[in-house]
Amino acid sequence: MENVQRLDCPVCGGKGTFVITSHQIDIPYFGPVLETTMICEKCNFRRSDVFPLEVREPKKYKLKIKSEKDLNKRVVRSSSAYIEIPELGVEITPGPLAEGFVSNVEGVLNRVDNILQTLIRWAETEEQKKKAEELREKIKNIKEGKESATLILIDPLGHSAIIGEGVEEEELSEEEVEKLKGGIVIIDSEKKDEKE
Repeated sequence: MENVQRLDCPVCGGKGTFVITSHQIDIPYFGPVLETTMICEKCNFRRSDVFPLEVREPKKYKLKIKSEKDLNKRVVRSSSAYIEIPELGVEITPGPLAEGFVSNVEGVLNRVDNILQTLIRWAETEEQKKKAEELREKIKNIKEGKESATLILIDPLGHSAIIGEGVEEEELSEEEVEKLKGGIVIIDSEKKDEKE
C-alpha cells in the first residue's frame, strides 16, 4: 500500500509542491521496511530513506565482490550505516543528510562512480582528476569481473544488510556499537597501512 502526502516545501516554500511517498515492502531474508521518498516538484529537492519495521541486532556484513553474480546481491542501507570498500579507499559515513536505500552491489558501485564524476568536475588539480579517473577505472574492472573488492556494511542500529550467498555476517560488540554511535569514523585502508 502506497501513501502519498503533499505539503509546502520546507526548502523553497513552494505551496503543495513537496510530495512524500511511502510504502511498505517486504525484503526476503531481511523483513518489512518502510521506503520513503520526498521530492519537491518546484526546486527538485530530493531525499529518500529506508526504515526497518522490526528491531534488529547491530551487525557487520562483508561481501567479496568477485563476479557478475555478486553485483546482483541486495543491499539495504539505512541512514545509520557505514559503507566501506577498502580496495578503493571508499568510506561512506552516516550523518544528518545520509540517505537510506534499497539497491544491489552494482547500485552501490554506481553511486560511488557518480560521486567520482562530480569530484572530477570540481577537482582543483590534475592529480585529483587523475586519482578519481583511476578509481572509476577500478570500479569498471570490478563490475566486469577483472578485479575484486570487498563491500563492508556496518550498522550500529542493525537496520541494514547485504543479502545473498557468500555474505559474511557478524554481530557487533557493545564496545564497537558505542564507538560507531559516538561518531568515530572508520579509517580507510591507506590510512591503516600508514599506521602499521
